[in-house]
Amino acid sequence: MSFKTLKLSTKLLQTLEDLNYDEPTEIQEKSIPLLLDKKDILATSQTGTGKTASFVLPMLENLEESTVVKTADARYKIQALILAPTRELVIQIHEKIEAYAKEYTHSSVALYGGIKLGSQVSAIRAGANIAVGTTGRVLDHIKNGSLNLDEVEMIVLDEADKMLEMGFIDEIRKIIALTPKTRHSVMFSATFPKPIMTLAKSFLRQSITIEIDKENLATKQVRQMVNHVSEEDKMPLLCEVIVKNSWQQVLVFTNTKLQADKIVENLKAKKIKALAIHGDKSQGMRKEALDAFKLEEISVLVATDVAARGLDIINLPHVINFELPLNNEDYIHRIGRTGRAGQNGMALSLICDKEKIQLEEIETLVNSKMEVFETEGLTLSTSISPTNRKVKKEIKKKSVNLKKAKELAEKMMAKEGMGKKVIPNKKKGEHKKPKSKRHF
Repeated sequence: MSFKTLKLSTKLLQTLEDLNYDEPTEIQEKSIPLLLDKKDILATSQTGTGKTASFVLPMLENLEESTVVKTADARYKIQALILAPTRELVIQIHEKIEAYAKEYTHSSVALYGGIKLGSQVSAIRAGANIAVGTTGRVLDHIKNGSLNLDEVEMIVLDEADKMLEMGFIDEIRKIIALTPKTRHSVMFSATFPKPIMTLAKSFLRQSITIEIDKENLATKQVRQMVNHVSEEDKMPLLCEVIVKNSWQQVLVFTNTKLQADKIVENLKAKKIKALAIHGDKSQGMRKEALDAFKLEEISVLVATDVAARGLDIINLPHVINFELPLNNEDYIHRIGRTGRAGQNGMALSLICDKEKIQLEEIETLVNSKMEVFETEGLTLSTSISPTNRKVKKEIKKKSVNLKKAKELAEKMMAKEGMGKKVIPNKKKGEHKKPKSKRHF
């Protein structure tokens, strides 16, 4: 199937051709015709499936374009509102709208925290008719009087399950209550738990449900691999895998801000250019790090799940789960950063003993048994015993030869009560091993 069969306008088809969009994905194929007819839908929305285009393209077609200069009051009116859980996803959607709408008079504004309201107010007043925002910042603008939802024709909740998980349900309801009841409503969610279905019943009207097979979503383009490693060896293994395989663009996921910073510190110690993005970083710092990664100025970007659903990196080859996510569903979102738009990718998970049961749950979730990633030939510094670390340090410091290093090791092991004892031969300056006794 081609995009031409989806009843899109000639100018939009030309834009898609310029962007090298050849064929619609499954979610696009199923949702675009329904949304062009202004049907309310509830759809699964795993990453890497082209879901943003599935709701933005019909939105651009359905909204009336401006033909006259708007009045001062009209500049506060928004025709379409898209709510998303994270700043990164808001920015990503905004950038996609701007790319798809180049032949339209439609204009988008991204509303998120971390920066002052002023610049966003200016964008709204300049004539933006599509707003993409986090719930908190949208409410800030409504309270400020810089955003009016009285004329909203279409509202989209993107990654609704994540927004509910993050505790935004009350904010969502407040915003929805400020939009017209005649609006066209759309919900995308990775899963359909009971809270999502409850929200859908109050939000959507005679909706149509679209579900895409999770197995295809998670495994179609991504080679999923696993390496079983002790918890203390994860850090050196991560560094060695990247260095030995000469990986130049790697997205590493971890669960905490502290761990993300620690990983960056260790990578830099190995001369690997890396930066982290997480909740403690300002929006400017997060954008700077993401831009540096996209431009390949750094090799590794370390992220917490705040960024898992909001990163759109062209041809990203590798994703590494330093640890499995707190929520199994987030595994799918993480690995969905690679293997996008028909490209192949690889996702490697570093699994310690306490994660083995969760790994089995995830394999059941994606209906796939993961390959084992071989690390034969890799040398892990923390796999060396404390005694041998001291020996290596002495070898480097004193440049002793191999024989003297062995002698040094034997002395230190004897001192620490490890291995066989050595008996010094003072006359020859050498050490001899005692003869072993035979037991009959």
